[in-house]
Amino acid sequence: MNSFAQITLKGPVLAGQQLDITVTVRARIEVDAETAQRKVTGWLVSEVGNLLVGDTPALVIAERAVWRVPVLLTSPSRGVIGVVGAVDVDAQSGQVLADEALGRRILEDAHQVARSAPAPADPLASDPLLASKPG
Repeated sequence: MNSFAQITLKGPVLAGQQLDITVTVRARIEVDAETAQRKVTGWLVSEVGNLLVGDTPALVIAERAVWRVPVLLTSPSRGVIGVVGAVDVDAQSGQVLADEALGRRILEDAHQVARSAPAPADPLASDPLLASKPG
């Protein structure tokens, strides 16, 4: 399996100068991406809303290694509507790093995305989350 790491430098970069970067990271990854995605989807369905699911996670190495799982708003009639947030899962313990406040923010963003989504092709199709859409 190929691994890819990226270092991004922002701000002025000195042209003509040699840049040497050495990075050593040690992280114990006990939870795989698929498990992290399932855990987030389970948390979303039980704590936030049933039209929200986890998408393909990215491994983020910071203070701790976490799987960052994008949250997708879905619709029975339209499929995926858009990304409405992200939830982290500790890559060692498998703990979903989310609370009620994050759940509320994700739900608020989901309502915003739902309101701005184009109308479904079938005017008889109604999604519970989209039912409050004006007009």
